[in-house]
Amino acid sequence: MADKGDVVILKSGGPEMVVTYVIKSGDGSREKAARMKGFKKGDIVCEYQQALPNGQMKTITNTFKAVCLKFRDGQFVAEQSAGDDDDDDDDDDDDDW
Repeated sequence: MADKGDVVILKSGGPEMVVTYVIKSGDGSREKAARMKGFKKGDIVCEYQQALPNGQMKTITNTFKAVCLKFRDGQFVAEQSAGDDDDDDDDDDDDDW
């Protein structure tokens, strides 16, 4: 699992991103906002730089599902459990927050 300060990239490629927050269980405002957007415990907030047409750099902050990320060495941030397609249609009760 990733920790704050780790560098990750999308499995499909893209810029290197710095982990700024890992969503936790609980009822804090960050966790509530993340759940409203479909994220859950273990998903990751990252920052990365994007070049603008005028040559300046812009910092982008975005949240990603942990299963979509890998470390620079190619190791996946989160492994899906066998048989779980992560489309959240499981019969399990997701009230582990």
